[in-house]
Amino acid sequence: VMTDADVDGAHIRTLILTFLFREMPDLIEAGYVYIAKAPLYKIARGGRDLYIEKDSELEDVLLRDKLEKVEVLASDGDDFKLTHARWQKYGRLLKQYEGWAAALRAEYGHETITFLEESQILDKGVAGAEEAVALLRQRAPEEEPHETELISDDPAELVVRVVERKTGSATTHRLRREMFERSEYRNFVRVHSELEELAGTPPFDVRLGKEEERALSFEDLRRKVLDVARKGVDLKRFKGLGEMNPDQLYDTTMDAERRTLLQVTIDDAAGADQIFSMLMGDRVEPRREFIEENARNVINLDV
Repeated sequence: VMTDADVDGAHIRTLILTFLFREMPDLIEAGYVYIAKAPLYKIARGGRDLYIEKDSELEDVLLRDKLEKVEVLASDGDDFKLTHARWQKYGRLLKQYEGWAAALRAEYGHETITFLEESQILDKGVAGAEEAVALLRQRAPEEEPHETELISDDPAELVVRVVERKTGSATTHRLRREMFERSEYRNFVRVHSELEELAGTPPFDVRLGKEEERALSFEDLRRKVLDVARKGVDLKRFKGLGEMNPDQLYDTTMDAERRTLLQVTIDDAAGADQIFSMLMGDRVEPRREFIEENARNVINLDV
């Protein structure tokens, strides 16, 4: 089974495997079905081409020789000394952070979570609604670009107006009190605190030699570190197998001496049948119930 290395290719591969599992299971049981691991990137290094299968591997290659030369300065003056061990820890924490943020956005909306990130609520480690009320009633320092006003404090929600001092433009946010009691929120605050302890407070200045970038958030910091590491690198991303020249396709996916194949097996036929029926079957109701029951448990979601 040869499909593109991106998310669309993964979807197509799942459809093909569903067909084989349903209509030709003997092929799988006999060990005749394999998945070809096509590359997602090509880097020219040292006079030779290096093919890379996934984003995490690309990150490792880009930062292998450059990471400890990257300078990161946080807004609170902390100098984030990058080592491979600290960067790996940062990546693990960031994945958790993005997962909890996604869970909260699904329930309370994108604007609410952006407000939490841009206000002092996360920086101060606010653990409950009353703590949030006390913080929001404080007047922001004059040097802050935004002024926050607590308009309403009723038993169900807090209503907050944020005014941009430079332009006078205002936005209103509604924070449901029960959000502050959710385990997702508490985990979000906890991981935010761990990231601040490790890297400092956003925004960040990222430098590598003469290259400099500004990172506005924890997520943005990862992107900007990779951006400066990419400078000067001959990097090509393959959108699909059809973009490859014949010799590239042979070298990466067809040559029996060098290709990477994954054999498809059925270790739990009953479990596989249940999953395929629920997620890939004709009946919509079981699929909808599965999504509704598990939506809040998702940490890493591709849409």
